[in-house]
Amino acid sequence: MRYPGGKGGAGVAQTIINQIPPHRVYIEPFVGGGAVFRAKAPAASSLLADRDPAVAEHWRRWSTSTIVGGGVEVLEGCALELLSSYPWCGDEFVYLDPPYHPDSRACATIYRCEMGDAGHRELLTLLERLPVRWALSGYRCALYDDAAGLHGWRRIDFNAMTRGGVRVESLWMNYPAPATLAEYTYAGSNFRERQRIGRKVERWLAKLDAMDPIERNALLSAMSDRDRDSWNADRGRAQQGNDHAHPETDRHRSPRAPG
Repeated sequence: MRYPGGKGGAGVAQTIINQIPPHRVYIEPFVGGGAVFRAKAPAASSLLADRDPAVAEHWRRWSTSTIVGGGVEVLEGCALELLSSYPWCGDEFVYLDPPYHPDSRACATIYRCEMGDAGHRELLTLLERLPVRWALSGYRCALYDDAAGLHGWRRIDFNAMTRGGVRVESLWMNYPAPATLAEYTYAGSNFRERQRIGRKVERWLAKLDAMDPIERNALLSAMSDRDRDSWNADRGRAQQGNDHAHPETDRHRSPRAPG
C-alpha cells in the first residue's frame, strides 16, 4: 500500500536494512506501508502496529493471506503505549518510521493519524529508556538533533525521492555501526557496490565448491566459530551499554504487549 513518507523509493529500504543488526523479534510500531518489513528477511517473530485503523486492517488481511517465514502479529494502537508496555527480553529490534516532525515538513497535515511536537518529545523520552536496539527514520530538525547529541545516538543520511523531489532523510540509531547484520541481501551502499559484492560472493562460492570436502568443512567451521564469537561480543557490548544506561530494565519485562 502507498503511504505518506513510505520507504519504498529506490534504495531507501535497502539502506535501512543494511543498518539492522541480528535480532529474533522485529517490531515496527508505525508500520504504515511497511516497505522495510516487506523488503527484509523475516525474523523469527514480527510485531506490526499502527494507530490508523485502515492501515492495521490492511496488514491483518495481508498476514492471513500471505505465506511468510516467522510469525506475524498485527496490532491497532498507539506506538507510545506499545513501546512503554512491551515485555522486553533484549533480542528485539525496533524500527520506527513515525510521522515527520511538523517542523521538518512543508505540509502541516499529510497523515490521517498525525503526531505533533508533544508526541515526538514523548517518543524520544521512551527511546532514551528502551532496553533494546532501535533505528528511527525521519527528517532532521532541532528536536532530534538535540536528542541525538545528548544521548550519543548515531545518524546516517541518505537521499529519498518525494513528490516534491529529492530530500535528505536521516536514520538515528542507539547502537554503533554493527559488525554483523541481520542479513546481507543488500550489502553495499549502492547498486554498483551490491553488484561487486555479489560477484565476489559467487567467486568465493565457486572456490569452496572446488575444494576437498574436508578442507571446505574445516574452513566453514572456523568461519562459523569466528562469526559466533564476533556476534556474542557485539551483543555483549550492546547489553552492557543497555544495563549501564537502564539499571531498572527488569521492570520493563512484566507487562504484556497490548492486544
